[in-house]
Amino acid sequence: MIGAPGVRPAPSAAPGRPAKVAHVVLSLNVGGLERVVLRLLDRMARDRFAPVVCALQEPGALAEELARLGVPLVVLSRKPGLDPGLPFRLSAWLRREGIGLVHTHNPGPHLYGALAAGFLRAAALPGGGGPRVIHTKHGRNFPKQKRKVLVNRLAAALTDRVVAVSDDTRAVALEVEHVDPAKVVTILNGVDTDVFRPGDAGAARARLGVPATGYHVGCVARLSPEKDHATLLDAFARLRAARPDAHLTLIGDGPRRPALEAQAARLGLGGAVTFTGTRGDVAELLPAFDVFALASLTEGISLTLIEAAAAGLPIVATRVGGNPEIVVDGETGMLVPPGAPETLAGALEAVAVREDRAEMGLRGRARVMERFGIDRMARAYEDLYDEVLGNGRSRRDHARG
Repeated sequence: MIGAPGVRPAPSAAPGRPAKVAHVVLSLNVGGLERVVLRLLDRMARDRFAPVVCALQEPGALAEELARLGVPLVVLSRKPGLDPGLPFRLSAWLRREGIGLVHTHNPGPHLYGALAAGFLRAAALPGGGGPRVIHTKHGRNFPKQKRKVLVNRLAAALTDRVVAVSDDTRAVALEVEHVDPAKVVTILNGVDTDVFRPGDAGAARARLGVPATGYHVGCVARLSPEKDHATLLDAFARLRAARPDAHLTLIGDGPRRPALEAQAARLGLGGAVTFTGTRGDVAELLPAFDVFALASLTEGISLTLIEAAAAGLPIVATRVGGNPEIVVDGETGMLVPPGAPETLAGALEAVAVREDRAEMGLRGRARVMERFGIDRMARAYEDLYDEVLGNGRSRRDHARG
């Protein structure tokens, strides 16, 4: 375990009462990390764990889901930039709520949450204890920026376990941030394959208001620089030269939308590209696509790729981060280098003419069901919670689970 010598175990829940778990996030705005948190809350065994969400900045657009899940929310309103008072405010809240486990998500919440829990452990009275800390590393978190790497390393030193969501993320934690290997656990993100599954393409295209025929390329991602939709648009313009029937739908919103809409107009794509904005019915829309495309410059492990594969879609994606752990090149899709529109266009055209295109998608769905199921993810986290809280599960038991 971690902390100063003599640190006591986390306070146990009263007999018959679940342990209180605080999920610390910046907000619950639309994104893969936030959807993973909500799915974990939805599947967590409430007879063993009582979750609460602590947002450090704002509730976010997805916060209304917490009411449906019956999960309380508190917002601590972090000040802009570094907020030196926030760890103390968070620590006081953890103490008042009797939190036994702090589960942080991404770097800012990790630092503040680990410091807050550390204060309580350092101040623990005889016979007391302090909350334990688990951090989920959802992405690569800027491994080339030395200052951010050092901050992540400091937070990890105050943390019981660091969860990597992919082998690539695990490698960053171990090889770049030099986290103690004994602390690092890999738990793959999961999706509900009963929700994300193959469906009626015609009905989905009608729902989107796009052409009922033709080769339909789709992407679900925030319209932000790291997703590199500009390269995808350039590639699609090249594809249209060979496939005039091609249509591109971009689901999502973000700061790059005006520039991307202007780019599509400059490329003469006109009505061949649909910008839908944020949609809450992605599972119903995915069957509209013949292929899913993602041109990201960096990824941890893309939840939208897993969802697309679960929906039975062949995938063309960049060979970055955890993408190769989802897409088996040549079997369930194709992998291309980032920032290469000509290569991306060639891969999209190659998938269009493959006789086994449908089979590629079904192979991808089978892989998701084997490795990325939501119940598998939830059970792995529950086992890890038990281990860190000292509830009788060993590390070996967790590895077998």
